Amino acid sequence: MPSDSFRRPDLLRLSYDDYRALPAIANSDLSKLRDALNGRPRRETGGSSALSFGTAFHTALLEPEQYVPSYPAVNDTLVWWLVEGVRIRDDLRAMIEQGVAEPSCVFTEPTTGTMCKLRADLVVDVPGEPYTIIDFKTTVARDYHHFVTQCSVYDYDRQAAFYTDALRAERFLLVGVQKVEPFHVFKFEVPQHMLEEGRAKYMRLLRLLDPSKIPDYMSPLLREAVLELGHTPPEVEDDTDAEATS
Repeated sequence: MPSDSFRRPDLLRLSYDDYRALPAIANSDLSKLRDALNGRPRRETGGSSALSFGTAFHTALLEPEQYVPSYPAVNDTLVWWLVEGVRIRDDLRAMIEQGVAEPSCVFTEPTTGTMCKLRADLVVDVPGEPYTIIDFKTTVARDYHHFVTQCSVYDYDRQAAFYTDALRAERFLLVGVQKVEPFHVFKFEVPQHMLEEGRAKYMRLLRLLDPSKIPDYMSPLLREAVLELGHTPPEVEDDTDAEATS
């Protein structure tokens, strides 16, 4: 049980552009490090039809007043069909109505001292119920069990741990929404063992953010990714007069 001094970080209402501009490490930045660590080429996100569809779906579901029809390469009818499939479920509709959509948070990861940030899909804080983070994923998973398997493969466990630890949440729900027939919706509460695995993933990546501590044998792609993020370790900031990069 939290002590009397227990306090969660504030949830901020920021535009997406303002959030992106914050000079802190996001889960998406950790994905860039992971890709570099694995020797994968950089992925350009601007032209991704999957990303455009996911953005359109999230906007329609959580901020419908901001939805703009005819996103590039997006089937608007399919987007709203999926939204209806979520909202038709009493439990999910209640959480959407009770929760805070698209809140941002800035926090310091205590072990590494790294300034981090997150932008959750939905946070539900209802008296007498677990403090809950919900993340919606469009998916082509065949069934519930396939979706659960993908949660580790796609590092959703890392995201769940990163967000849960930052907001000291008591529950993290992943909601998979099939974007192909039969358009099922899968609700999965991330268990403790998966959170522990995700925590190990994000901590390993955060520790790589200090370029001076990257072993020489590791790929130059990793060093380039770290330098591109512009993160300056706290001990370096304390010992130099150099301006912090953003």
